[in-house]
Amino acid sequence: MDIYEAFAVSNKPGEITLTGFHFIKDVLPHNFEVCLIIEKNGHLSAGCWDTGLWSTENGKAGSFRQSRGGVIELDNVLAWLPIEETTINIKELWWNPEYRLISIFLNCVMVFAKDADKYLTIEYYGGNEKKIIFHMDVTTGNILEIDENGRGEIYYLQSTMRAWYDDLKEKLLEGYYSGRYTVLPKWEE
Repeated sequence: MDIYEAFAVSNKPGEITLTGFHFIKDVLPHNFEVCLIIEKNGHLSAGCWDTGLWSTENGKAGSFRQSRGGVIELDNVLAWLPIEETTINIKELWWNPEYRLISIFLNCVMVFAKDADKYLTIEYYGGNEKKIIFHMDVTTGNILEIDENGRGEIYYLQSTMRAWYDDLKEKLLEGYYSGRYTVLPKWEE
């Protein structure tokens, strides 16, 4: 089975754009591949691609079978995205309409920025899976406010946060001084 990657982008609250779909005119799914489907009428659906005997009668290439017995014919499908082996690369999602997700690292740290704001908002999911929110001065890299319950865990993270800041300082300052933060390059410790 192939491994696919889709990209998720949100430019306003409540809307997410997924890219990475394959258009039916270009290629068909593998047999029994479970897919997210965009129908020609604009509906979003899911189904399992089936090239079985019944699905291919009258020379048709196949159809999407649904768990409740429904069938979506190939003629009604615009595009498909296999979902069993797909990873979604989150490029930009809204946390708050004024804040933009600009970085995710260590699978537990998310950095948000409000355009032209001097302070970054950072969410850290600690060992006990609770969320700790703190702030960083974008001009110095200093951690400012810390949720009282998370002081010990943030102390543990300070050297990592400093390394992250030092590596991305130029881009962070560029975003701050231009008044528009952008998604930062992937960072690994």
